[in-house]
Amino acid sequence: MDKVVFDDGETLPLFIKPKNGQDSAEFLINWIGENKELMRKKILEYGAVMFRGFKINEGVEFERAVTQVDPELCDAYRGTSPRKQVPGTEYVFTASEMPPFYPIPQHLEMSFLAAPPRNLYFCCLVEPVGPGGETALCDFKKVYDEIDPAVRQKFEDKGVMVVRNYKKNWSVFNDPTQLKGWPEVFNTEKKEDVENECRDTLIDFSWKKNDGLKLVNKRDAFENHPDTGDRIWFNHLQVFHWYMIPDEFYRIYKRVGQLRYLIMSWIMWFIKLFFLNVIGPMNCGLHTCYGDGTEISNAENKHIRDVTWKNMVFNRWKKGDIVMIDNYRISHGRQPYTGRRSIVVAWSKPYLRPSLREKSE
Repeated sequence: MDKVVFDDGETLPLFIKPKNGQDSAEFLINWIGENKELMRKKILEYGAVMFRGFKINEGVEFERAVTQVDPELCDAYRGTSPRKQVPGTEYVFTASEMPPFYPIPQHLEMSFLAAPPRNLYFCCLVEPVGPGGETALCDFKKVYDEIDPAVRQKFEDKGVMVVRNYKKNWSVFNDPTQLKGWPEVFNTEKKEDVENECRDTLIDFSWKKNDGLKLVNKRDAFENHPDTGDRIWFNHLQVFHWYMIPDEFYRIYKRVGQLRYLIMSWIMWFIKLFFLNVIGPMNCGLHTCYGDGTEISNAENKHIRDVTWKNMVFNRWKKGDIVMIDNYRISHGRQPYTGRRSIVVAWSKPYLRPSLREKSE
């Protein structure tokens, strides 16, 4: 305990730093192994824990450190962001292969699924040298608490419906929210395998012309935290609604004052309005509406995103940083960046949403 320093500031995350020069990867791996129960308690208490100042240089070292506290990681990824497995590891992937100018809004990893990961882990192997590139965090308990009661009740009553439309192959001519084809999402080109997984994970599916695939699933907008029972804003609205892309660029422009993000906001508004008018929101690459199929208004979207951005915490990455996140409470996202940057990720096994556990009992 006296070999590291705990720095619990007023905002996320809890920082743990080396003491007396004990900063090697081997020391950290052993220390986490000796204090795994303490780490689990700290992750639960703070929502996110950041190890800073340790010499973590490779994905293998990160994987060894993470498996000390969470020995049952998972390599199945059913999210929408393109990723690549890190050589020499079994459970470590690039955080995203999306272009660096593209923002990733706040979300709980795979929260649109019936069983998202319980915890999430990031590591910085190459820190950003240019502006941007933060993996911002947000406490979605605070978001739930601060949503206008009338808006909150509407989401409580109706839930949300997530719609994803995939072509078989990705193309630059697709809706920009479709980031990969369905064979890459499901790691198979066999339609039967896709159908079986959709049934197992409570996702409605339908095949469209030219081998297109439409996925629809209804979920509660909130969840009770598995350990604390706290009510959590728990859905992908701020990522999967057509409104999000232009609005995210605009908010980034307001934060950093760089004109290119304002221009990107205008471009994305034009592109999204084109797709909305031509094919409709339900046929866009990604969309979210209320569970009864009615649209979530721009005003309601803006309110949710206002509350989210109010509670976001921005920390610049340093090489070797490891952050451990309670994925049932603390969201993450990515700010655009320039220059080099390498962030890798690992996640725990799927954990069935508490609301679905209650329905199955």
